[in-house]
Amino acid sequence: MEPLFKGSVAVITGGASGIGKAAAHEFARLGADLAIIDKDDSGAQQVATSLKSFGGTCLSFKTNVADAQDVERTIEQIKLKLKRIDFLFNNAGVDLVAPLLETSEEDWDRVIDTNLKGTFLLSKKAVAAMLDTGGGVIVNNASDAGLRAIRLNTAYSVAKAGVIHLTRSIALDYGSKGIRCNCICPGCIDTPLCQQFNVDLGARQGKSGEALFQEFIEQNVPMRRIGTGEEVASLVAFLCSDQARYINGAIIPIDGGLTAGM
Repeated sequence: MEPLFKGSVAVITGGASGIGKAAAHEFARLGADLAIIDKDDSGAQQVATSLKSFGGTCLSFKTNVADAQDVERTIEQIKLKLKRIDFLFNNAGVDLVAPLLETSEEDWDRVIDTNLKGTFLLSKKAVAAMLDTGGGVIVNNASDAGLRAIRLNTAYSVAKAGVIHLTRSIALDYGSKGIRCNCICPGCIDTPLCQQFNVDLGARQGKSGEALFQEFIEQNVPMRRIGTGEEVASLVAFLCSDQARYINGAIIPIDGGLTAGM
């Protein structure tokens, strides 16, 4: 039996580490050819090289997702070398621990441009490519911060809430064209981004990031554990598969019950 995604091309942003790296591994395992996009050129190359053992083509691109010209150049290279785009996982993101009055305009722009504008730019190019080949799937990473604001996290929470509505808009406008768009909202996942968030937050409270993280999980996550990048990657792959062919415009938490209620 052929692998599930044999002959398909998946584009993954923020693929050098964390959830993006786990997703790249899952799509390669399932037979897809890959384009890994990240500002970390060395990290993206290392991931691409490690996945070639699965037998598919795996390319890496150093790209600033917030730069329209950079995104356009990258997408044109992907289309030239891989011929098509079937799946896009918008995962690249940056965080900022700061309330409104401590958020500079520069920091605001950096977070909004990477997390929201970057998702817009990649989605726009991917939708155009998908229309040329008859359809495709976009999965956006919006975080639990997109479902409810997080204290001391203004810019990030706003950006991720915007990603949720961008997802819905794409689903509404292009569902009839064979393009599905869904959104995942990870909670406490063992990634460098989440670890750094807790280090920065803990510094404000005189606690280590690890101690703060564990305390938060014990008090707020019903399953009482951290999620893994591999668990999130499995959800992303499912949403791209034909098993999810009637799922469009969905906003799906993957957080061990964190956002289920008080």
